[in-house]
Amino acid sequence: MGSISSEIKDLLVKYHGDTKLAIKEEPEPAYFYALSDTRENVLEWFDFKPEASLLEVGSGCGALTGLYSRRVKNVTVLDEDLEDLEANRLRHGACGNIQYVKGSLDTYEGGAFDYVVMAGSLKMPYEAQINRAKSLLKPGGTLMVAVDNRLGLKYKSGVKPDETCLLKTELTELLCSASDGKCGKLEYYYPMPDYRLPVTIYSDEHLPAKGELAHAVLAYDYPEYIRFDPGKFFDEICEAGLFEAFANSFLAIWSSYEED
Repeated sequence: MGSISSEIKDLLVKYHGDTKLAIKEEPEPAYFYALSDTRENVLEWFDFKPEASLLEVGSGCGALTGLYSRRVKNVTVLDEDLEDLEANRLRHGACGNIQYVKGSLDTYEGGAFDYVVMAGSLKMPYEAQINRAKSLLKPGGTLMVAVDNRLGLKYKSGVKPDETCLLKTELTELLCSASDGKCGKLEYYYPMPDYRLPVTIYSDEHLPAKGELAHAVLAYDYPEYIRFDPGKFFDEICEAGLFEAFANSFLAIWSSYEED
């Protein structure tokens, strides 16, 4: 989805920062995507440390920045797009614990952080980006990466994939590659219908059973007409134990330590 930050800025001014009213009065899918509180569900459940510092790499119009601001002590928003930063600042300007920085992950000289979050902002070269993000972590810090799955059901349905689409095996290899040979602790979560507007979060400890996704809520960007039954498809992959391979997206949480 292309940047609509200038339009979002206009909406925030028009509705005095009331995102719910903006969505109600301007029912465009792109505005809903940018402003909906549902975006926060991808990490709302996570137990952030209240005294922690967090680096948000690529913020868009600030859909997740407010969540971070409420849950940790200090938030740094790093974004190459000045208009996105301006929309984010307009949206969360009342929060006193957010610093806005225009720049890229490659050139950023700050740090270190307890958390680095890349929700939809991972880009090529992937390995260099992941290694750079890891280098900005404090000892015991946590890197969170949300990306689309190239084998996800939504792409089987005809949705055009984003620039960054990875298989679980590829993302695991990227996160576990390290010069010291230590993988650290890696956990996977599976937001449904995807990480952008998640309704349910599954994990390797709790995967959907057959029938659980028979009436799954489809993502807002699915085609109007689908040539197969998504519920039946999900039933088949859940019964076969293949849900992780065909989930629409992944949320990977990597920590720089290994369990004994």
